[in-house]
Amino acid sequence: MSIIQTISDFLESIFRHSSPEVQKKIQMKKLDAELKSYYPNIYKDGFLLPNFGEAIFSLYKYTHVLDELFLSTVSSLDVQRQHRFEAQLILTGYSVSEQEIISSLSYERRKETIAAETRNVDRLYSSQRRELESLLKELNNENFKKIDKDILMLRQFVDFCHYNFVPFLQTFDKNFQAGNLSYTPTYTEVPVAKTVNLLEDLYFQMSNLHITTSLANMILAIAALRKNDELSDKERQTYLDCLKKINYIFQKILVDGRVKNLIKYAKKDITYEPSVTSITGSPRQEFANMMQSKFDTEEQRIRQEIKDNEISIEVKELFKPEELKNVATYNTEINTYLQNNPTLSFKWILPLKILKSFLHKFLTENTKSLLNDIVIEGFFNNPTYKTDFSSIVYNAIESESLIDEFEKSFELNQKNSISVLKSYLQDSHKDKDFYKKSENMVAYINNEAHNILQTSTTALFSLYKELGALLADAKKTSGEIISNLKVLMMSSRNKENTRFLEENYPYWKIFFEIMKNYVIINGEIK
Repeated sequence: MSIIQTISDFLESIFRHSSPEVQKKIQMKKLDAELKSYYPNIYKDGFLLPNFGEAIFSLYKYTHVLDELFLSTVSSLDVQRQHRFEAQLILTGYSVSEQEIISSLSYERRKETIAAETRNVDRLYSSQRRELESLLKELNNENFKKIDKDILMLRQFVDFCHYNFVPFLQTFDKNFQAGNLSYTPTYTEVPVAKTVNLLEDLYFQMSNLHITTSLANMILAIAALRKNDELSDKERQTYLDCLKKINYIFQKILVDGRVKNLIKYAKKDITYEPSVTSITGSPRQEFANMMQSKFDTEEQRIRQEIKDNEISIEVKELFKPEELKNVATYNTEINTYLQNNPTLSFKWILPLKILKSFLHKFLTENTKSLLNDIVIEGFFNNPTYKTDFSSIVYNAIESESLIDEFEKSFELNQKNSISVLKSYLQDSHKDKDFYKKSENMVAYINNEAHNILQTSTTALFSLYKELGALLADAKKTSGEIISNLKVLMMSSRNKENTRFLEENYPYWKIFFEIMKNYVIINGEIK
């Protein structure tokens, strides 16, 4: 600074001391002096010094090791894999006995326990639910609240380790090579003003970030979980050394306040407040929601599978010697694929197979031909009854079309396209919103399947009751419902069809006894 400028500043400080411009200059000089006082020296006369660049390079080098660990665990592109590792961290908060209870609530062990019970199954379901509620309640204690905060800090640290240090390093050394950890940079002094955006990005990532013992322990736990074994002393020390080096830079060189002051200086604004990161959410609540959802889905699955198993004798009796007919796409093969995800499952596979098989075996083309003849050629004593009967026959026959349309709905470009569902599941590993879409889609499909079951079974039950009345009426000398019923049923065209209907009519009762496990049947099954 020249003598003239010094005198000018002195006179200005005397005569214009209160002016905003003068105050700003005074504040900036104070800030400049403070920046120069930092040790080790990272700033001088408007420039970032090589020490600053060296600190950035150290962060780049030591976060790289940790970032590799995180990319395959808690920040994996596979969102579900992320959640599994975080869930493991939360599980460490439970006692050994509580962890054993959690193990006992797995799908396999729950089903085994329920299947072995012969008396009060509902009591067991209630007991399992109470155990889960107790475990979830534990998440409200102070230990888990601390784990919650620690995981949020972990998430911030993970984001920090993802930070791209390369542009910053290239301002100090234009020849800096990304990814080459053996490269030794040559640092030049860099104008602070040139790095203001980079400084703000750095500050955003590192503000309020603390390397604690808890954070270190979680990182070691994650590494052990990835390895599926205990860490060697060397592996353990590698991670701890990285954390110590990063912490040293945080505590001694790139302190929050120092970086913040550099930003203020670069912007020539002593009042400027740079943005800071804000990691929100509650990992323990996410864990609780996941546990509850998984528990509920698996309970439904267990109930359904046990119910399906219990009726196997009746099903065999109904369809012997034939095998049940598969419903296209809505089947066990696709369901196995879905069940790789804890809350996804096709719920009505067996009853839909039973319905399709029943229609194929008992509502045959010959049976439909007989019913059609009765509708068209029958002399109904009550015209209203004819209308009602015609509607009942039509609705029952329409059941086949409902199943056919449902099967076609899974084809490409259709509303339940299985290709779309699979793509949602594939994308869900990268974006949890797609998992929600897959859940909604499966729920819609299940609802549609159950509507078919309810609608069709109701229609068939109505027909069952009418057939019972007609078969009884046909045995009378003179038909009370349809005067020429006996003639129609005993004609050469329908004699065999009538015999088939009479012989198989008792099986309809078995069908409805089975289906009442899945749908509501209004009326007594006689």
